Amino acid sequence: MMTPTASSDTLITPSSPVRVSKSTPKPTSMAMEMDLLSPAESPPPAISKLLREASDITWLESQESKKGQIVLVRRRGRFRLLHQQQFKNSLLAGVGYLELANAADFAANVWNEIPVPKFAAVLMGIGGTLALGMVFVVIYDFRLSWINVKLLRAERARLQRLRQYHDKNAELVRLIDSRLGVGMREIGTEVIDRIVMDVLMGFGSVLVGVGTLMAIGGANPRVFKASNLLSGYIGNSLAAIFGLVNAIWSVYLFYRFHMHDVAASAREPSDDIRRRLHTRFHRFQWHAGINGFNGIVAGAASMVTAKHWWGYVVLIPCIISLVLCNYFWRIKLGYDRPLLGHALPTEIQVTPLIEDLQYVIVMQRALADPEHALPQAIVQPKSLDSILRFIVRENMLETYCESLARDKSTRHLLAAFPSLDASPDQINVSLDTLFSLPPSHLDPILKHAKKFLRTTGVRVFTHRERYLLELLGYAICRDHKSATTTTRNDTIEHA
Repeated sequence: MMTPTASSDTLITPSSPVRVSKSTPKPTSMAMEMDLLSPAESPPPAISKLLREASDITWLESQESKKGQIVLVRRRGRFRLLHQQQFKNSLLAGVGYLELANAADFAANVWNEIPVPKFAAVLMGIGGTLALGMVFVVIYDFRLSWINVKLLRAERARLQRLRQYHDKNAELVRLIDSRLGVGMREIGTEVIDRIVMDVLMGFGSVLVGVGTLMAIGGANPRVFKASNLLSGYIGNSLAAIFGLVNAIWSVYLFYRFHMHDVAASAREPSDDIRRRLHTRFHRFQWHAGINGFNGIVAGAASMVTAKHWWGYVVLIPCIISLVLCNYFWRIKLGYDRPLLGHALPTEIQVTPLIEDLQYVIVMQRALADPEHALPQAIVQPKSLDSILRFIVRENMLETYCESLARDKSTRHLLAAFPSLDASPDQINVSLDTLFSLPPSHLDPILKHAKKFLRTTGVRVFTHRERYLLELLGYAICRDHKSATTTTRNDTIEHA
């Protein structure tokens, strides 16, 4: 696993010889930052991390050989990551149609009669097959979510050990607590909104599918009874149970982010950061509110469908809502992020959240807008060496390797990488192996690297902004609660 770097999303970074300044930069520093932003945009109050990256590039490059290493494995003719090393926004679009799969018993419940009409039998066959087919989507999504949960739990264990080691460093403990707090939300989302949903609604979809197919042979009294149970109350009850669990979790999320928003509005002095926090938290609240309400209504409607056809009419907006919520999460709320690596406790130091957040905002603008390029000391657009070192410094090598393997113009170049002695189907991608490729391979890799920064690179920093906003919101909320409690206690003492 790659060790933590000085990337913008990293809460805790290896110690650097450069002193981290927590004071407001002087006006001269602001002048240096202005050329990175378009005239219509106001600059953030400080971008000292950006200036430090440019001034300390030599030390950063000296650390790259320790952290830039990804192993790919050839499977079915394609290279893929051997082991996922970061938390990923891997929610499948297909699980958004789980409610539709649970409504596949429409024909079996509406035309629940003997003999079964021929057109109804055809609809039962189609609906039952679709409901059973959803199990493959559910299993795949469960696997992706379980990988995330294992990685998050391992990171949580490392953070707890670090907290014990640095229990006397109040500022570092505050940042570790923020990461632990957000990590619990991440684990809760993965477990409830994915694993529990996949298990309950996936199994319910199987029961509904089996019951719907059995309804075709409903002339047999035993088959008729079993079909009614599976495609009726038993199959749909699992969706209702998940709807209740999801509603409770959604209420908690709605309240959590409401408190974050209130605290940020009261304590965050920067208008730009406060606006970004407000937008982020309101998106969480909207998603939680709609998703929770949708689950309750859909669960109740599913139980009604066992006896009344009009239950499916109620299900139609729920199905559409679930698909839209799935899309909204994948596009607007979810994020990929590197995880805390196996760093020694003595190598840990504080990186201010505000400084990191300002850094990723500027990086997004600079990478997305070619007219406002980053300083040449950070990355030189025409230099493959400079771009690759930038990718490694920013913890994007794993994402970059996946991009190389997916892109039709570069995937064949991976065959030129030397195989590992122990495993011929595995290759090691690092700065050394990239620079050792034949000269004919370097030009397409440079073109791909430039494209990667303009597209995927911007998305990476967008995701890191989402994570940092939640970290910052959690930290502000804790500070706000502590200040409120202290004020209340002081008032009581003086009274």
